Amino acid sequence: MNAGANLLLAKESRSEVWDQNTTVIVLNYAALSLAVLLTIWGTERIVRRLAALEETVADVLRVDQQRAFREVNVVGVPFLGAIALAVAFGVTALIEDGLGPAVLRGATWLVLGVALSTYLWTFAALQLGLDRLGRARLDVHRASVAPDLGLRPVGDVAFMGLWLLLAWLVPIVWTGIPDTVGFVLGLGVLAAALGVFFLSLLRLHRRMVEVKESELAVARNLYAQAYEPVRNDPTLDVLAERQSLLSAADALEKRARAIQGWPIDETTLARIATIVTSVVAVTIARLLLDPFGL
Repeated sequence: MNAGANLLLAKESRSEVWDQNTTVIVLNYAALSLAVLLTIWGTERIVRRLAALEETVADVLRVDQQRAFREVNVVGVPFLGAIALAVAFGVTALIEDGLGPAVLRGATWLVLGVALSTYLWTFAALQLGLDRLGRARLDVHRASVAPDLGLRPVGDVAFMGLWLLLAWLVPIVWTGIPDTVGFVLGLGVLAAALGVFFLSLLRLHRRMVEVKESELAVARNLYAQAYEPVRNDPTLDVLAERQSLLSAADALEKRARAIQGWPIDETTLARIATIVTSVVAVTIARLLLDPFGL
């Protein structure tokens, strides 16, 4: 409907995306349609994962998870976000193109904004909840069983929220770069999402580092005790007597070193770095090549 309405407008009143070639126009509308589908599906997916999270980490984190993620149930803020999007696009179109394009773009983004802003609000609520989980008491005895301290499900739902956001936001930014408002809003949301993603996990990161340092201290102390007789009497007979204790202490130290510092593994961290680097590189390339019509 938006595309059809733009075709009826005079060329100078159409959205800036319509100044591009047909391929870019089609890709931009396809990206926007995909974004709506992903945000609707992704919002439900996150809520389901949060409900399952209560069972998977209940033994590790002593916290009321329903209260931790309580903002998910707030419905007013997404509607305010949709109105803000509509006003931003509508006012810009009013200044540049007149009343007709302003009404069209404002109405379009009021409808689309409900889906997009609902996901953004759910993503924000997820980050707030993750930050609250980091304030909860971590059961060291249960957590230290696995290298991820039983917090891998927390990292998984956090990463899922991020990649879903990038999956629908990045195509819109890439295909809509000529649209100044959309481009600025898209990059702003992208930068904010990356920032809050790591900030939300920072408290859990500190908790995990504390557990790792504590376990390393215990392992090193046991190793020192097991090694002390060998140091005092460095003979093969004494070493043979202490071999089993030294091996056990060494195994404990290796296990302590294997404890992760984040609830997401190194592969996921590398994936995030790759995604961010690719997004920045392609965006800069599009900005540089667009003036030349490439």
